[in-house]
Amino acid sequence: MNGMKVGQRQRVHLVTDGRAVIFPLPLTYAYIYVYLFLWPVISKGSDLPNKTIYVSDDDLPLFERVQELAGANLSAAIVRALRRYIEFEEARQKGFDEITVIVNSEGAHRRKRFLGQRLVRWVQFTPNGKGTIIINVYRTAGKRYALHTRVLPEWDIAWGDPEITMDPKKWGVGSGLLQKIMAWGFDYEQFKESGDYTLQVFETLDEMKGHVSKDLFTAITQAMEGPEIEELDI
Repeated sequence: MNGMKVGQRQRVHLVTDGRAVIFPLPLTYAYIYVYLFLWPVISKGSDLPNKTIYVSDDDLPLFERVQELAGANLSAAIVRALRRYIEFEEARQKGFDEITVIVNSEGAHRRKRFLGQRLVRWVQFTPNGKGTIIINVYRTAGKRYALHTRVLPEWDIAWGDPEITMDPKKWGVGSGLLQKIMAWGFDYEQFKESGDYTLQVFETLDEMKGHVSKDLFTAITQAMEGPEIEELDI
C-alpha cells in the first residue's frame, strides 16, 4: 500500500495462505475493498464467497501500517483482529470488561490484560499493621479467578484509600485551575506505579480460599451469589 494516494481506491485480495495482491483503482474518492476469503482455496476453480469491507480515507494509514507489520500475511492479521473483536464483544455482552493490571513481582513493571468482572475491591492492613494492601478479585471470562494485590508498606491506612486520597480527579475540586494548583509537583501516574503488585490466577474459589482472609472470602462468595448482570426496571 505504500505510495497510495488520496482519491485512489485499493482492492485487496486476501487468500487463506496469507498472500495479499493489491490492485489500485483510481477514483474521485478513496475506499479499500477488502475481500476476505475465509474458506480454503479450491484448486479447480469454483466461485469463492467473499466479504467486502469499506474503509474511509481517514483509516487508510491504519491499513498501511497493518501491511507494514504483517508483510505478506495481511489476511491472517485481519482474521486475528476479527477473532479478538468477537471474543471481546461476546464477553462484554455477558458483563465482562477488559481489565489491565500492573505486575512487578519479577522485578520489572509489566501490564497484563484479560477479560473479567470485578467481584470485590478490598483494602486492609499489611501483616505488621504499618502498611496497606489493596486487593481486587476478578472472575475471568475463562471461568477462573484472578487475585490482584498492591502492597504499599509505608502507607498508613488511617490516611484513607490511597487510590482515592492521592487521585486529583477525586479531590472534589473539578478539573480546572484549582486542581492543577493543588496537584502542582505531584505525579499521580508515578504514584500508581509504586508498591508491590502481584497477580495470581486460580481455577476455583476453593484454591483461592487459603490466599485471602476469612472476611474477604466471605465477601467474594456473597458477590458470586448475585447475577452477572442485574436488570433494573427504571
